[in-house]
Amino acid sequence: MGEEKSVETKTKENKRVLKVTFNGKELLEGRIFDTTSAEVAKQNNMFDSKRNYGPLSVITGENELLPLIEKELLTMKVGETRKVKMSPKEAFGERKSDLVRITPLKIFHDQKINPIPGLVISVGNAYGRVQSVSGGRVRVDFNHALAGREIEYEIKVENEITNKKEIAETIYEKYYSFVPGVKKEIKENKLTIQLTKEVLKNLEKINTSITRLGKELGVEVEFKELIETKKTETEKETKKQKETTTEKKE
Repeated sequence: MGEEKSVETKTKENKRVLKVTFNGKELLEGRIFDTTSAEVAKQNNMFDSKRNYGPLSVITGENELLPLIEKELLTMKVGETRKVKMSPKEAFGERKSDLVRITPLKIFHDQKINPIPGLVISVGNAYGRVQSVSGGRVRVDFNHALAGREIEYEIKVENEITNKKEIAETIYEKYYSFVPGVKKEIKENKLTIQLTKEVLKNLEKINTSITRLGKELGVEVEFKELIETKKTETEKETKKQKETTTEKKE
C-alpha cells in the first residue's frame, strides 16, 4: 500500500497546468525556428496566419514539449523566465545517414508528384525533405530538420492554472474542441463530453487516457453518447403528427 501511495504522489508532482510563452533558437546560425509570438514570427519570416499565437496551455508530463523543457517547467515560478540549452541528443537527435534515402524519380511521377529541392513529403508516419534531383534519382532526407543541431529555448511561465473548473476547460480545449459536433458541460470539477456513437468508438483509447489524466489533475471526466439534434427533432415532429391525427379521428 505504501508503494502505491508513493507512485501516486510522484505522478501528481509531475503534473502542472501552465500557460507559457517561448522562443526556440538554433544556435549554429542563431535562427529562430519556434515561437509563441506573432511579432517574433513576422520578424523571422515564419508567420503563419492559420496559427493561433500567444500563451500556450501546457500540461507537464504529457510529452507536449521536449523532455528537458518539461523538466525545467516543474520547478519554475509564475513570471519566471529561463533559457534551456540542449545538445542534439537532448533536442531532436543526431543525424543518421541511413535516414537519407535515394528513390527513383519514376515513383514520384507515378504519384503525380514533382520533387524539387526543399519539398517536404510524407511516407507513412515519416516526413522527409527532398535534397536533390539528379539522373532520374531523388535524394530525400528523413532526419528531423534540426537533427544534429544544438538549440536553446527561452521560456516563460505566464500563469499556472489550479482552479479545477479552468483545468477542465483546458482539457476540453486541448483535446476535444476541434471534434465535429462535440458538446461539453462543466460543473465544478466535473467535465462531461458528449460525442456521437461513432466518434466515441474511434476515440476509445484516447478517452481512456484523458479520463486518467483528469483524475491525476483532480477533474472527473465523463463521456456520453450524443443524441443528434436533427434526429431528436424529427422524432418530436413525428410524435406531434401522430397526436394530431389521433385527435382528428376522435
